[in-house]
Amino acid sequence: MNLDLLRDDCSRCAALCCIALAFDKSNTFAFDKPAGEPCRHLNKSLGCKIHADLTQSGFLGCTMFTCHGAGQRVIQDCFNGRSWRTDPHLLPRIMKAFKTARDIHDLMFLLSEAQKLPISAAQQETLKGYQVLLSPERSMTETWLEGLDTIDLKVQIHGFLRTLAPAARSLKS
Repeated sequence: MNLDLLRDDCSRCAALCCIALAFDKSNTFAFDKPAGEPCRHLNKSLGCKIHADLTQSGFLGCTMFTCHGAGQRVIQDCFNGRSWRTDPHLLPRIMKAFKTARDIHDLMFLLSEAQKLPISAAQQETLKGYQVLLSPERSMTETWLEGLDTIDLKVQIHGFLRTLAPAARSLKS
């Protein structure tokens, strides 16, 4: 698995976390924001007006968030660098792709962490099989994302990861 795919590169994204995600007012977000509405702190160049003061401004959640590289992958691979800002009609498609890509990248991250465990050869093979399922042969596309059953994949992969609990516990002892 290419671990570079799991690193956020906000410069290659289009602030998808600042528009596609909803957040509720809480101790980690200072106000409610529905999905599909740009955050009021998002500037015209898709940067955050309060980035240096997120925690002090009540946005601890923003400092803790990672899409594990899904945002830039959606913008660069699925939409060839086009953004919802320059092509507003793309927003529903971008949001849908981002949701699925986030699920895939979260699963890829969990599997990459599981690879570090002392697991059997059979478990390693199962893990690699899941990694192949989560990796398109070429680049990520909308069509490829739409063909995935992420609910089923999450159930399968989380079930497999639970079987690795003894290996994880062995590291603590």
